[in-house]
Amino acid sequence: MTRLRVLHVITGLGLGGTETWLLRLLSRLPAERFDCRVVSLLDPVGESGALAGPIHALGVPVDGLGLRRDRTFGGFDAAGALWRLMKIMRAFRPQVVQTWLYHADLLGLLAARLSGCGTAVSWGLRCAFMDFAAYGAGSRLVVRACASLSRWPEAVTANSHAGAAHHLALGYRPRRLVVLTNGVDTLRFHPDATARTRLRAEWGVDDETPVLGLLARMDHMKGQDTFCRAGKLALRRHPEARLLFCGTATRPGAAELDELVTENGLKNAVIRLGQRADPWAVLAALDGLALASRGEGFPNVVAEALACGVPVTGLEAGDARLVAGPGGMLATAPAADDETTRVATLEERIAALLNMPRAQREEMGRMGREHVAAHYGLDAATARWAAHFEAIAAGRC
Repeated sequence: MTRLRVLHVITGLGLGGTETWLLRLLSRLPAERFDCRVVSLLDPVGESGALAGPIHALGVPVDGLGLRRDRTFGGFDAAGALWRLMKIMRAFRPQVVQTWLYHADLLGLLAARLSGCGTAVSWGLRCAFMDFAAYGAGSRLVVRACASLSRWPEAVTANSHAGAAHHLALGYRPRRLVVLTNGVDTLRFHPDATARTRLRAEWGVDDETPVLGLLARMDHMKGQDTFCRAGKLALRRHPEARLLFCGTATRPGAAELDELVTENGLKNAVIRLGQRADPWAVLAALDGLALASRGEGFPNVVAEALACGVPVTGLEAGDARLVAGPGGMLATAPAADDETTRVATLEERIAALLNMPRAQREEMGRMGREHVAAHYGLDAATARWAAHFEAIAAGRC
């Protein structure tokens, strides 16, 4: 059987939700049906390439185009990257180019059309809101360019219904727009009493101390500032509770989070882990997951927490309410610039979860795991993506 050649073009390979999803997808696509290769706009080294090794270990080649984050699409850097990507396409001759994130969408489309390979292009939209004020003029220009060119790809995918609607509102007019949700490996992410006991001992908290976690890289869009302010208020009613941070730039000594913890008087109430290689164990040790994001598409961490039997509370973002089902207590989020109301709403949701008897929280988690297993399993999600690749390669879109 001739394998379908799929070239994945992505901005970087750091430890983000999109990058992690690409790794999971590549790990499950049948090798006898698909021949995949990955190209990162940023060189896959350091934080920008944390997942390059695991992808390469799957037998999937990884290339970098040499762009730097501080000069992405800056002058000759972009021209050189475009030329290098065209050379890769001409050598690999993919039948499908799947791009991930805005900069990769734009560069991947241009390279595919200029290379003359006649390949089908599928874009990947991964968010349902972006605060462009936090990302600069360059990102705004790239998104506007993508909206203008959105009829050029054979298909545009979104990982959430909210994300699809958001991009239509931004002016995207694709020929075909399809929602392909992520999936979670419920064998890896599962309730684990042994991990809970072990990690809580490391953190110095007993089994009865409620621990509420926010697992995300330090980023304005993830809402660590809102979580700290809401946590400060919630701890007045529940001083025994602990707030946990896990993700890039959350270890003690990380300046931005240091400032937020000090400003809100949380020094004795927080657990700070930094980036972990075992998020499934960390989640299994929690009593609840907090969602404080200003924007999400498909929030992977919500599905992962529920797969571990951990209920979710906080602010609705993207398709979080759909993903959480009966395992979530999510309030409609105020506008991103209404911080006062966002803090008050999140504090109310945190308090509502902490007020629950432990048995009730555990029952929420159990129902949430059943919901995620039924609707967001990794194998089913991979099958949907495989069918998408085969359809656009065959011209059925």
